[in-house]
Amino acid sequence: MSGENKVAIVTGAGRRWGMGWQIASGLARKGLDIAVADIREDWGRESAESIRAETGRRTLFVKTDVSNRASVGAMVAAVAKEFGRIDALVNDAAISPRVMVDDITDEHYDQVMNINFRGTVLTCQAVLPQMRKQGGGRIVNISSGGALQPIRGLSIYSASKAAVISFSKILAQEAARDNIVVTVVAPGVMHTAMGSESAPSQEEFERQGKHQLFRRPLYPAEVAEVVIYAATHPTHVLTGQTLHANGGGYMV
Repeated sequence: MSGENKVAIVTGAGRRWGMGWQIASGLARKGLDIAVADIREDWGRESAESIRAETGRRTLFVKTDVSNRASVGAMVAAVAKEFGRIDALVNDAAISPRVMVDDITDEHYDQVMNINFRGTVLTCQAVLPQMRKQGGGRIVNISSGGALQPIRGLSIYSASKAAVISFSKILAQEAARDNIVVTVVAPGVMHTAMGSESAPSQEEFERQGKHQLFRRPLYPAEVAEVVIYAATHPTHVLTGQTLHANGGGYMV
């Protein structure tokens, strides 16, 4: 898929140190116009403005609660109205609170599943009519290595990300007749400080890297390149596939 006159939505792209921002910025450098969908208005506006300044592409920020059907529908409608088309959707918005199984509450369960899984389902549903109307598109859903490898304290997060993989495989089957390609990217341990108000520290970097194959965690930009590849690949060869971008953290 050539980037010329193409448009991408990236959810959860507000944090400048996160993978979502790297994905949105990278897609813009490929020539796509970018819609940043994020719950945080301060981060989201800054992200859209920085990408526009750095790449010269058109950008739009839409404050979005991915767990809310009306909010997601309004976001997709705003993007279609502003740009006239939607060629790629990347579902990156997620949370990963660490809670042991004994301590899981209804609130914890609902929050994680609503953002990580329900949010993915709702945004996919919302873009399908526009992609069908224009003859196709690309959807990349972000899962996690935790969907395959157990991580203590992340049971609900891992379950939500496993659900993303299963859902995406079926969506790939159902959407193929409309020339819509659906791919999953499952990152390994990344230096992102997910959910934090600030970028990760050097101390965190060293702690995360202690048990990794190359003695460091992945940088968000490294995994973002895999997502960008999937979102812009010109054929359907990656549909229904899960790309494990984990630096050898586990081998499939």
